[in-house]
Amino acid sequence: MTVTIPVKTRAFTLQEQQEHVLAYAERPYGTKRAYLAEHHISVRQLHNWTAAMADGNLGDHQIPRKTGTMTTRDVAEIRRLQTENAHLRAARDKAETERDMLAKAADALGKAIDVMREHGVDYDADAPS
Repeated sequence: MTVTIPVKTRAFTLQEQQEHVLAYAERPYGTKRAYLAEHHISVRQLHNWTAAMADGNLGDHQIPRKTGTMTTRDVAEIRRLQTENAHLRAARDKAETERDMLAKAADALGKAIDVMREHGVDYDADAPS
């Protein structure tokens, strides 16, 4: 007896498609059909997304000519790269914040030196020779 699951048609963003492909691949055996039903995704739709993602053309919104496959190692590597990417973005954001703070400090120091010059203060007088 074949069990059919009614599936609602819904448009998914590229990020949602990628996340569903990875989440589905990470699911343990026996829980995948329930995952699809919960998220209203057909097996065929997920298969097409998986093949497109494995072939690197999920964003093209076309069914790939090659039918790529994804192993659990591929999924683990994608997750590892996503985590590394998030850490690198956080480090970049922190470095940009520090750069901006240092630029403001340098600007303030330059203005302070200009004010000292205008008032006839020799700012290098106390510097060691």
